Amino acid sequence: MLSISKSTFLQYQICPKDTWLRLHKPELVESFTLTEFDKHLLEQGNEVEAEARKLFPGAVLVSATGDQAVNETCRLMAGDTDAIFQATFLAGGFFAKCDVIKRGAMPGTWDLFEIKGTNSKKEGNEDRDHISDLGFQKHVLEFAGVTVGHANIVHLNKEYIRAGNLDVQALFTVSDSTDQVDALSAGLLEDMHAAREYLNKAIEPNIGCDCHLSGRSRHCRTFAYSHPEIPEYSVHDIVRIGQSKKKIEYLMDERIFVIDEVPDEYELGDAQLMQVRAHKSQKSIIDVGEIEQILGSYTFPLYFFDYETYAPAIPAFDGYGPYVKIPFQFSLHTLRDAETKPEHVEFLQLDRSDPTRAVAQLLDQYIDPKGTVIVWYAPFERGVNKEIGERLREYASQMERINGQVRDLRDIFAKQHYVHPDFRGSTSIKDVLPVVVPELSYDGMAIKEGTAASEQWWAMTAAGTEAGERTTIADALRAYCKLDSYAMYAIWRRLLGR
Repeated sequence: MLSISKSTFLQYQICPKDTWLRLHKPELVESFTLTEFDKHLLEQGNEVEAEARKLFPGAVLVSATGDQAVNETCRLMAGDTDAIFQATFLAGGFFAKCDVIKRGAMPGTWDLFEIKGTNSKKEGNEDRDHISDLGFQKHVLEFAGVTVGHANIVHLNKEYIRAGNLDVQALFTVSDSTDQVDALSAGLLEDMHAAREYLNKAIEPNIGCDCHLSGRSRHCRTFAYSHPEIPEYSVHDIVRIGQSKKKIEYLMDERIFVIDEVPDEYELGDAQLMQVRAHKSQKSIIDVGEIEQILGSYTFPLYFFDYETYAPAIPAFDGYGPYVKIPFQFSLHTLRDAETKPEHVEFLQLDRSDPTRAVAQLLDQYIDPKGTVIVWYAPFERGVNKEIGERLREYASQMERINGQVRDLRDIFAKQHYVHPDFRGSTSIKDVLPVVVPELSYDGMAIKEGTAASEQWWAMTAAGTEAGERTTIADALRAYCKLDSYAMYAIWRRLLGR
């Protein structure tokens, strides 16, 4: 019989069939390969756990694996060890490796501590329900004969601002979640028993993947395997369709999988309706008047601007809190008038130090009070500028001034003034650019999207990275960010018919 781990159980709660396939269908291994973003989350989690362990001086780490880890845990608990990292338990067909257990106030009890790299204690979240996570561990410990006292979640304090050396006591918040865990206990125990039975089936279940009742972003890794009748581009890709359970359930009940088969009279939101109409007709829907009005509100000089940032869980520099963005790079194409070519200025922080002052000085220097700053998804750039102003109060007015000049080119597409069937409901510049400006795309680039850029910058500035690799990464970062700002200029020109 398979022993069900905590991570397996939590995956089961999201999609039972996908979890069964992970355990029993090794030929589908490619479906479960970690993405770069998954790896990034794991690395961040490891960094958080390493710092949080400092809250428990004298704790002993269980370094063994499998049965040896269980035996070592029993030995440490039977001795005089006060706190244990990675305490391991195997009981009742379940397996748990606990971040921290610590002797409780009541004799014979042990308190549980689950370390999370989040800014809050999450309850009832579909992807990361921390209470279910903690509750699973409590049940396994009880199966193993351990009396659990308090169940706690250790998470990052979103109010913490670094000043000098890390203050670990202030960086983390310990939330006693015992009452929430107990309230969930009975239902969670039923789910655990159901998971154990389902996941130990030798024959593949023919039910268990309900991901077809969610939008595309909520689909499991093996969705195509479990739902071969649903095409790669389907009604699940209709913008925000997953936010309406009633709509997606109707479409699935009627076995309407292809966008062409969505009834003309079916009630959809404006953005959804435009996407469906464009797909059915295979023609663009362009509101020339609205686009001209928006572009006509821009005043020269035009500043096509893009940031790249990295947001570490553990603040790297003074003035930063958990997950506050480090603006390590920007690209700026400046167009003085309609007849000239854009001038390009860029910035890339080459070492692991705070770039805030350099960025603020350069933006104040190169972006005049007159003109329009054009970005793609304004909340992001405005948010970074606001944080710069908060860290450097002497530049707060300049950052506020620049934010007042910001206009979002993406609005033309997000507000459905330009809809193309090949956008497939997306307003990402990666999807818009090759359609509007076919001669440009991100294909073939060493870095193709923002998450990879962030991770590559962090790797480039690591102490052990060799000079040649640093140069290679720096060149790739410059090329990627430069295309981001130039892409906006190219789209703007094409929208004007130039």
